[in-house]
Amino acid sequence: MSDATGTVTDPLEYREGRGALDFGMLAVRNGLLTAEQLDQCRAKQAASANLGENRTLKDIILTDRLMTEEECLRVERAQQQLTQDRERKQDLKFKGYEIISTLGEGGLGSVFKARQVSMNRLVAFKVLHNQWISDDEFRKRFVLEARIVGKLSHQNLIQVYDVGREGDYYYFSMEFVDGRTVEDLIREAPRKQMEVGRAVDICIQTLRAINYYKDFDIVHRDIKPSNIMITRSGLVKLGDFGFVKSKLDKELGYEGMVLGTPDYIAPEQAMGKDDVDYRADIYSLGATLYHMLTGRPMYDGTPSKVMLAHTRTPMPDPRTYRPSLSDDVVNVLMRMLEKDPNKRYANITSLFADLEALRDAHTAKAATKYEIGKSSIMRALNIEKSRHNEMAEKIKAAEAKAEAASAAAKVAWGVAAGACIAAITFLILWLAT
Repeated sequence: MSDATGTVTDPLEYREGRGALDFGMLAVRNGLLTAEQLDQCRAKQAASANLGENRTLKDIILTDRLMTEEECLRVERAQQQLTQDRERKQDLKFKGYEIISTLGEGGLGSVFKARQVSMNRLVAFKVLHNQWISDDEFRKRFVLEARIVGKLSHQNLIQVYDVGREGDYYYFSMEFVDGRTVEDLIREAPRKQMEVGRAVDICIQTLRAINYYKDFDIVHRDIKPSNIMITRSGLVKLGDFGFVKSKLDKELGYEGMVLGTPDYIAPEQAMGKDDVDYRADIYSLGATLYHMLTGRPMYDGTPSKVMLAHTRTPMPDPRTYRPSLSDDVVNVLMRMLEKDPNKRYANITSLFADLEALRDAHTAKAATKYEIGKSSIMRALNIEKSRHNEMAEKIKAAEAKAEAASAAAKVAWGVAAGACIAAITFLILWLAT
């Protein structure tokens, strides 16, 4: 995603150790390349190295016309800025906070793991990039995010604690979430397709956050897998309100300004409309659910092509990528992903009911499979137990038979011995006479 100045501004928080400064990863994270395209380019780069050509990734991308020169230049500028910010992070000092490590880096700011000294607690500490300090619009947006979200309190929202300025730096601290993003879960799932019950449950919890903040006339405008965190206990936390729309929004942007991430952007956002409401977040949540279930975003191509597809191209049938999906799942997706906001779920209660029905049905189905498997195991155990008992009875019967034979032999031996003694006694008496 890029802003009106042509600078890469996707707010995704890049994780330490995951190629945050890599040209290719930056291009993918900002929606300029797909992960598949990057893999193909890297394979070509490796092949060229084997031939002694040593082509750069940028050269291959340009040759294949996957990005324009201007888009490559934007990524290089972002790469340079992130490198400079990372080199300077050792010098960052904020009163009341101790910076521990880098958690992520995005277009608007860097996020650090820090300790709030007064409360002796770990926090996520977001600092506005230097390049935006002199830009009134982005500086205001950064502070607006903190102030708006700081007033919200909901278990499915990442809590903001503090906002302030230290020297030339603007910052805010927020709840540190020890967990993984939905993007991580998709990457780890078999075929990158999550279990239906779990994916739907994540949507239900995210929807609770939407239902809460919509009453404050707030629209998130950037719901996507990387902005949804899952704690170790399974609690969903929606974060990163960098593109938040509120009553104060008119002070910041301009009519027609496009904010959001192409793969999950609502049609009305893609068209730059200024009457965007919570139904745009319903669409983005639907696009996120589509990705969780199919293992891929709805549309392929450059950011501009993807955004155009969101405005005009019908939802691709998810069963093309996952034939086992039921009609109920597809019907809910279709309604969440209606191009016309008026045809989407206008009543969140109805969406809750449909999602909960899907979750319960698929949870019951999974439980049934478990019970079937469990009963099969128990049946096998019972058969084995029966065989064991039968064998034990046979052994016991054989032992009893052996004991009876032994007793009979003892009796026969006793009779024979008695007869022998009697005969000897008779012989002795006869000889004596």
